[in-house]
Amino acid sequence: MAAPTQAESGPSFACSTANTPIEKTICADPNLSALDREMAQLFGIAKQSAFGAGPSNQLAVQRTALQGMRDCAAAPRPSLPAAACLAQRYAVRNQELAIAALISAPNTALPILRRGDPAFAPILEAVQLWSEAPLHANWAAPERARSRNRIATLLQPYLTALQTEEHQSFGNAILQTTGQDGITIRAIGDVFRSDQHFAAFLNVLGPYLDEPKLADMPRMLPCAAIVRHPKLLNATGPVFGSTMDNFVIGNDCGDSLPPLPALEALRTKLFRSWPECDGTIRYAIYRGFNRDIDQARLGFAPHVTSKTLPTRKGVSRAETSAVARDLATYYVTHLHRAPAAATAMAHDALTQILEDAHSCN
Repeated sequence: MAAPTQAESGPSFACSTANTPIEKTICADPNLSALDREMAQLFGIAKQSAFGAGPSNQLAVQRTALQGMRDCAAAPRPSLPAAACLAQRYAVRNQELAIAALISAPNTALPILRRGDPAFAPILEAVQLWSEAPLHANWAAPERARSRNRIATLLQPYLTALQTEEHQSFGNAILQTTGQDGITIRAIGDVFRSDQHFAAFLNVLGPYLDEPKLADMPRMLPCAAIVRHPKLLNATGPVFGSTMDNFVIGNDCGDSLPPLPALEALRTKLFRSWPECDGTIRYAIYRGFNRDIDQARLGFAPHVTSKTLPTRKGVSRAETSAVARDLATYYVTHLHRAPAAATAMAHDALTQILEDAHSCN
């Protein structure tokens, strides 16, 4: 039998030229080498944006992740040696990349997701299967029976826990109460009634999931699934009206869609200048604001009638104008909108963001 090649047994880089402590640590450890190969494979997939064309923002995220790995050797860590530190950093980064790659490469991503976060992996698999169906699919159709049965099998344990575990009663009560959209979930078959029903079910699960082994393990829906089924964005919005909204499942649109540096700079500035808010409802407000940012990235912002952008303390007209220009160009380039339509979309998105920023109730 032939000996394994470097590509099969070593990391993604040549160990013959390894000259830093981190590179040497990786080359000396078969497990770290395998994780590095895995990261390189996933990164190659995730470089394409969730729109299906053009670059994602993963290059910037990858650079930050690699710096974090280099930091594993930056100072003595008696309680966490460099190899253990690297293993944790790889586990988290590979989970992020596997989520980003899930919709386009499920056979590659799912084994990694199951290994990294067993409590969350069934939800991700259900989302991947859901995303394969067309928008407004008839889940009662015979051709969907296999996927429907698999999704039901994956999600039934979560519904059973909601209905039987006392500490999950709040989430169950939300699903049992007919809300604004007329959505109730009393049996697993109810999730197949619409994208809204599926999203409403996912929306309450986050706070009740078993904690991952690593505190930084991401629990996000893949943005590519939201691109295909826009109502899935509702699964990542506020629902509890309390600190529990901190633990609602997120999404990776900021990483998996093309870069929008001016929008990200505005988001950061608005958060830093947010007035001090009392009460736990503020967590729902913050979550809602982040959904506004995601709607802007996705081109989902609702139309507004106001022609004048709201103002916010510390944010200049020049800054908001720069964001509006960047968004309009983004919509032309990535969503193929006509320039006039893209300009209107940018105005709608920015109006929504500024209206909701700095709110405390």
